[in-house]
Amino acid sequence: MEFTNHFHVPLPLTEAWKLMLDVPRILPCLPGARLTEVLDEKRYRGSVAVKLGPVKLSFDGQAELMRVDEQAHVAWLKGAGMDAKGRGGAQSEFSFTLKASDSGTDVTVHTQLQLTGAIAQYGRGSGMISEVATQLLRQFEQNLSEMLLDERLDASAAALSAALPPLATVTTGAGMAAPPVGAQVSSQDVRALLAQCQAVLAASQQTLADVRLMTKTARGPNKELNGFSLLWRALWASVSGRGGSDSSAPKR
Repeated sequence: MEFTNHFHVPLPLTEAWKLMLDVPRILPCLPGARLTEVLDEKRYRGSVAVKLGPVKLSFDGQAELMRVDEQAHVAWLKGAGMDAKGRGGAQSEFSFTLKASDSGTDVTVHTQLQLTGAIAQYGRGSGMISEVATQLLRQFEQNLSEMLLDERLDASAAALSAALPPLATVTTGAGMAAPPVGAQVSSQDVRALLAQCQAVLAASQQTLADVRLMTKTARGPNKELNGFSLLWRALWASVSGRGGSDSSAPKR
């Protein structure tokens, strides 16, 4: 059976092409897929779990990147796997073609699928298989957009935290040093502070502009981007290591 699906990547064509060829990076975005071993730069071993109606299938197998056309931005792959419960196997050949669009890159996936053994009966319901494939790719598109948004936000917050002025540490108790009474602030200090503020503002505006396109694709209240969420990430990065990552950092 053959079917064609489409999804969108919120990146320019050149970046989207590199992303789609990075199997270990994008595979976790596909529901039910798990990468177990990288055999070489073109061959991968893993598993895919999928539900067709009331039946749950799980395939263990291998995928291989067969050919790549850098000029046309087309790649051809093939995969094969056996059902974990011995009910049959699946073999597939598919290609994905990338084309630039106004909001990023459109991807067309053409699949040829062959089922063997007891599960071959589902070939009679190719419409159901095509529908499941469409749903999986929609979720893949959503997960991919959210992954890209999180990566861009983390990078932007780290860059913004580097532009923030050092956070003053306030101490209490016997070791606290109070500023001198009547201390004067020079015009040079004021100009330096204003320059820092302008740098932070410019960095904030730039990073917000960088992720605006991804925000339109990543739906849902937890993925909504605003200035406060970005500044909060930047401040957290600043106090936890000047831009270093921290697994305990608060989420949006």
